[in-house]
Amino acid sequence: MVLLTVTGPPGSGKSTACKIIRQRTGLDYIYAGQIFRERAKELGLSLEEFGSLCERDSSFDVDLDMRMLERARSGDAILEGRMIGALCWRDGIPAYKVYVDADPKVRARRVQEREGGDLSIIEDAILERERSERMRYLGLYGLDHMDRKIYDLWVDSSKLTPEGVVDKILERVGI
Repeated sequence: MVLLTVTGPPGSGKSTACKIIRQRTGLDYIYAGQIFRERAKELGLSLEEFGSLCERDSSFDVDLDMRMLERARSGDAILEGRMIGALCWRDGIPAYKVYVDADPKVRARRVQEREGGDLSIIEDAILERERSERMRYLGLYGLDHMDRKIYDLWVDSSKLTPEGVVDKILERVGI
């Protein structure tokens, strides 16, 4: 069984890495961020607005996280999401847990390239999103998803190509 969880902040390169891993391994890939974005769109809200709603109503986060945990128990997948690694760690679900990070300026530039917009506004927005998510998850679960002890591998993607990130992950996992 191969269960790989991938966590990291916006713009770190985790989604790109997960897509490459899926291509190389054929594992199912479930992306919590896509589910989150779809829910925001269904409600007619921006990500920032939906994040603010989630601060007031934890049911959205809990529902998403429980769906991801249910899938984790089935194994053989790549699960990408802010809390999935920490929740697998807490619940003792065997998984190889990876955190992909990058310098905030690098992340902001990547988001700008993907979505457009003003670089300084993007950097402020992703840092605020991180703060919001960290506080929500600490309140909901008593877990800090940025705690390094949770993860089997912490990759700084600031100076790596997406393939370099994937090579580090797959080498460490042994796939």
